[in-house]
Amino acid sequence: MKKVFFYLAIILIFSISIYTVTNYNKNKNTNIESPNNASTVQNSNTSKILSKDKALDFKLKDMNGKEVSLNDFKGKNVLINFWATWCPPCKAEMPDLEKLYEENKNSDLVILAVNLGEDKETVKSFMDKNNYKFQVLLDSNQDVAVKYDISSIPTSFFINKEGAIVQKKVGEMNLQEMKNYVASMKE
Repeated sequence: MKKVFFYLAIILIFSISIYTVTNYNKNKNTNIESPNNASTVQNSNTSKILSKDKALDFKLKDMNGKEVSLNDFKGKNVLINFWATWCPPCKAEMPDLEKLYEENKNSDLVILAVNLGEDKETVKSFMDKNNYKFQVLLDSNQDVAVKYDISSIPTSFFINKEGAIVQKKVGEMNLQEMKNYVASMKE
């Protein structure tokens, strides 16, 4: 009987944590104006940042403590993937993200996996355990997630060489979907 209560308590705590994280970003002041002052539309797959809007610059530290800016990658196609190690859909898409990285590591595609709210040791352990090589940035305070109006993870942005957001994908992707989105950046 004690085991049942213990498991129910764990499930309840996990559910409350998920609810809190999800609503934290929704309730923060996230009134982001698009750079071209276009009106915004919201539905389950669209946020205040719309396709063809200029991607908002940010600075985050990588796993080595080096500060990385989105502007560092001007002239390259960039895939930004917001994720966390505790997120099952995030973990499920990581092997395909690694395959995409391996296939494109010598091209003009940059993959930036932005981890939300976790400490460096947790993220490093996860990356090492799974032998993932793509670049990870740490959004410890979730400031960039708020800037990009992230309300669920994984969420990915595909940014072309001109710095415009070409596509936004909310939810898990497979390798073929990733390739299709990458191809759309080159159109």
